Amino acid sequence: MVSIERVHSEFNRIKEMGYVLSDRPYDEKNDGALGNTFESILGVTENNLKEADFEGWECKSQRKHTSSASSLFTCKPDFPEKGDGYMRENWGVPDPDGDYPNIKVFRTSVYAHRFSVVYEKYKMRLEIDDDSEKLKLILCDLDERIVDDCVYWSFNSLKQASSKLKNTFVVTADEKVIDGKIHFKFLTGKAFLGFNFQSLIELIRDGKARYDNRLGIYRSGKNQGKEHNHGGGIRLVNSEYYKDLFDSYVDL
Repeated sequence: MVSIERVHSEFNRIKEMGYVLSDRPYDEKNDGALGNTFESILGVTENNLKEADFEGWECKSQRKHTSSASSLFTCKPDFPEKGDGYMRENWGVPDPDGDYPNIKVFRTSVYAHRFSVVYEKYKMRLEIDDDSEKLKLILCDLDERIVDDCVYWSFNSLKQASSKLKNTFVVTADEKVIDGKIHFKFLTGKAFLGFNFQSLIELIRDGKARYDNRLGIYRSGKNQGKEHNHGGGIRLVNSEYYKDLFDSYVDL
C-alpha cells in the first residue's frame, strides 16, 4: 500500500490540473462519471472488483454540496441462491414505465430503523441479528405482517465485501459544462484510515447507512430491453458519516 504522503501528492497533482474533461460523453451523464474520471487520471482501470482501487486505497468521489448517498460496496445475499433474481421475481413489479411489461424491476432503499414502503404493496426493513451474525431483509405487508424473511447476508460476507475500505480517500469536485461537455475540478479530499466493521453495523442500526437494491432494465445500448442488475449494496445516507466508519482521518 502506498503511503498517505503519496496519496496527498497524487491528489494535489490532480487538483492543480483545474477543470478536466469527463471521461463520459455528455449524453451519458451519470453518477459514476465523476469517480471514473478521477480514477482514470490516477491510472486506475474501471472496475467493480472487491479489491481497493489505488495501490491499497479505495477511491470515493462526490460532487460539491451534494447531499446524496455515498456507495460503500456491493454484496449479493448469502441466501437464497441467486438472491437478486429471487427478489426481482418474487417482489418486483412490471416495468413502471410500461416499455417492457414482461420484465420486473425492483428498486428500493431499505433501513434498519424504520420501514420503507415499496411500490405501495409492501413494507420493508433491515434486521440486524447479532446472535446469528446476519443482516436480514424483512418483507411485510402494509399491516407490517411478515411475508418473507428468507433473504440475508452473513456478517462474514459483509466483512469480505467491505475489506477494500480499510483505507479510503474521498474527494469532492465541482462540475462545469465547457463547450457542451462536462468537466470536473477536484477541490478537497480526506484520507480515512482504519475501517471499523462494527461501526458499519451500528450505522446501519441507526439508519445512517442503508441497503439499496437496483434491479432495473437496460433502456438503451446493445442490451436494451434486458434485465440490468446495477448492484445492490450498502450506502451511507450522507457522506458526513465517513468519519464514523474509520479510526482516524486527515485532510488532503
